[in-house]
Parts: sequence; C-alpha cells; structure tokens
Amino acid sequence: MMIYYKTAIIFLGLIILVNFCSTKAEKENQKSPNIIFLMDDQHRWDALGVVNKEVITPNLDKLTKEGVHFTQTVCQAPMCIASRYSMMLGLYPNQIGILRNEPGLPDEQLPNKPLAEALKDAGYETAGFGKTHWAVECSTRGFETRYIGEVREKGAKMMIDIDPEAKKEYNTETLPYGDGEEGNLGYLGETSSVKEEHHRDGWVFNRCLEYIDKRKDDRPLFLYLSFLKPHAGHNVPQGFEELYKDKNITPATQPDWDSDLSPHAKGVNTGRQGNQPYTEFWKNTTEDQWKQMTMRYYANCTWIDDMFGRTLKHLKEKGLLDNALIVYVSDHGEMLGERYYRFNKYCLYESSVRVPLILAGSALPKEFAGKTDKRPAELIDIYPTLLHLAGIDVPETLPGLNLLSSESRSGNFCALHERKNEAAFMWRTGQYKLILRMNRKDNANVYDKSDIIGGEFYELDKDPLEWNNFYGTEEFKVQQNTMVNDLMEHLKKLERSLPKSINC
Repeated sequence: MMIYYKTAIIFLGLIILVNFCSTKAEKENQKSPNIIFLMDDQHRWDALGVVNKEVITPNLDKLTKEGVHFTQTVCQAPMCIASRYSMMLGLYPNQIGILRNEPGLPDEQLPNKPLAEALKDAGYETAGFGKTHWAVECSTRGFETRYIGEVREKGAKMMIDIDPEAKKEYNTETLPYGDGEEGNLGYLGETSSVKEEHHRDGWVFNRCLEYIDKRKDDRPLFLYLSFLKPHAGHNVPQGFEELYKDKNITPATQPDWDSDLSPHAKGVNTGRQGNQPYTEFWKNTTEDQWKQMTMRYYANCTWIDDMFGRTLKHLKEKGLLDNALIVYVSDHGEMLGERYYRFNKYCLYESSVRVPLILAGSALPKEFAGKTDKRPAELIDIYPTLLHLAGIDVPETLPGLNLLSSESRSGNFCALHERKNEAAFMWRTGQYKLILRMNRKDNANVYDKSDIIGGEFYELDKDPLEWNNFYGTEEFKVQQNTMVNDLMEHLKKLERSLPKSINC
C-alpha cells in the first residue's frame, strides 16, 4: 500500500511538473501583439461615416464596428506640438512644459521615454512613417526605421533629401495657401495637380508599404503611420472629390452674433501670411464655396482613410494582423468655420478638442469588440494602454488610464495657453462643459480660485454647438460649482515632471 501511495505521489508530481513546464514554455513562446498605430492631423471627431453620413470613410468605419469606438475622447491641448508631446509621453502638457506650438524639448530633457522608445526597449521592432512634430532637432526617439515628409529628425530619411523634385512640386502648389497651409486659400483648396506619391502623405505611405513588403524581422512590430492631412490645405489628389458628387454637403451654421463671442479664445482666429482674417474672408464667400471647402476637407479624410485601408491590406497579406492591436487617432480637431467663422483649432470648443479614437484588431480583448465606449477618454490614455497590452510595466507617475480595463474618470481635461498672461482650462462631462480663464502661472498645481478671471459654461446635450454661455447664471450654479471644484482638484495633480535622467 505504501508503494502505491509513493507511486501516486510521484506520478502526480510529474503531472504538475509537466503542466508547469508546458505553461512556462507557452508563455515564453507567446509573442507580444503587433501594434499598428494609425494617425492623422486635425481630423474632427465627427468626420467619420459612422457618425456623419456625409463623410466617406469605409475603412475606419469597419474598425469602429469590429473594435471599440471611444466617442468621448479629447486631446490635452488643441494644437499639434503640445498635443503630440502629451500623447507620446503619456503626460499632460503642463507636466511636460510644452503648452503650445513652440520649440520642443531636446532628448536629454524629456521627462520619460517616448512611446516608440519604451516599446523598442521591451523588444519591439519600431518603424515610424510620417509626422511626429517634436519641433526640435532630435533623435528618432525610439524608431529604428524612420521616414518623414516634413520636420527633420537626426537619422531619419527625409522626402526633401530622397525625392527633392517631388517635394518641390508639392511646395509649389501649396505656396499660396499661407503659413501652415491654413490661410483662406488653403481652406478653400483645389483638386491637386500633384500625383498622390508626390504629396508628403503619399510619399511616406509608399515608403511604409515598401517596408511592410520587405520586412523580415520576427520581433513584435510597432508600426506608426501618421499623416499630415486632413489638416488644411485642402488640395485633394484626383479621384476623391468625385466620390462626393452626389452628396449633400452641410457646411457650418453660423450663430446670430454681431461679433465673436468666444471669451477664452478671442483674437486667436486670424488668417495667415497676408490673407484676410477668416471672418472677413468667409463672410463674403458664396454658399457653393462653403460647401466646396467642407467637401474638400471630407475628401481629404476619404483619401487618408483609403491609404489606411491599403496599409491594412498589406499587413494582412503578410500575416501581421494575426496577433495585432490597431489604433486609430487624431491629434486634435478642426472648427471648419463654426462659431462665427472660426477655423483651425486654437480653442476649447467641441469640434477642436474632441478627437476620434478607435482600438481594434485580433489582440483586442473580446469584451471590447463591437462596442461604443462613452467613458471620458483622453489622448494621455494611449501610452499606458499600449504598455499594458505589451506586458510592459507602466510607471505609477503616469496620469492616464488603461482603456482596456474598467478604469474611468469623472470628466475630460484640456488646456489652452495662447495668450501671454492668461490660461484657459476645460473640464467636460457628456452633459456639461466648463471653461475657466485664469491669470497664467508657470506651474498648474499652484492655481487657486483667486486666479479665476472669467469663464464659460455650456449645456452640451441641449446645445452641442456651444452658442449659449450660462457661466455665472443661477440656473446652473450647482453644476458649475461642482465642476469648478473638480477642475481645481485636477490642476493640483499636474506637477511638472523632471527630465528622465534626473528621475532615474
């Protein structure tokens, strides 16, 4: 009998050992998912076919239906440089010290690893194509393969160096559009005479396809493809405007105002490079020109969507989507003439601060597939979400949430620092929005209520265009006071982060 028990114990021990070794081997052989990061610039939250039937974006629509669509996502600063620093470092602009479209930080002054560097250090192959807009001469910040159409990085392959004639052809067409292509003529746009591959976005897109087709590396892949459009100018490659010939296009509706009623952003809505101010120019254009301008913005969205679709097709053919998370996002929105002829994005209104955000792909947890998520998401959430997914330890100091969990927050935060002595901060729920104008301070965590110099309060569910400012009214006194307290509490958390070399 004793021999029987000894034999049974030995047999059981062998089974446990085999199972342990098998489980351990499976974990060791289980690769982290590929991360396919698709991004564009100045894409409104509602410029998707699933939200607005006037827009043609079949590939992004497909991702929303298969994945999870975060419909209440905002950026942390409504402009390129500050927003992208925030997203790629997982910190709020006030924590980083980059608050607007200004010179960025050199490598040694970054407060933590940029997303691509964090993934590379964890064993990912990193390949970046297109815009990051660090606004400083810097390294490729974690990208081993790097192609860029605009804004130089050390070690990157630049369109101007490789295809100078193509770059010159594009620059010649867009020269009349003004600074940043955001002058009135840039918004009015045209059917481009430049072929797709000679556009900056078309050039980096083709370099991306070449890379996918030739790739041999067996490490998990972080692929970053970031386009400059649908940001103005609206010079759309041939073939995409024709898709809208039977569409009824609805341009912005103007409020019945005699002047701009945008207290926190008044005076930051002018034309560029000698053009007339936006208000003066667009007040005197025809309804057909308004429709054409809006249609060309949508057509740019369609072109970008088409390149995303072709990219995903190549990835699928190479087997790179078999275990992959697909991310789609934009850095901020576009006013497109709303709220008294307001263009671009330098304000805290919905069309500027809200952005599209989609997570999809075979590595998406099944409980998120096919869902619409109305949590107040932010662009700073992307960094910790991707690190969690890749099995990388997430620094406790990061303020963002893991969107692939049940974590949530009570409201959205965004900031604007376009005036020398004034800052504006937004706290937003699905129902209400508060904007506080404050005497500007160097550090966000030292603000108190005595710094408040004015504000705006909107009832978003009944007034989505934000035409009716209820700040200081008795009707919304309770809601306003609650949101002021929430916003002030949030500011207290935004202590400046030190450079990573010091943090270490």
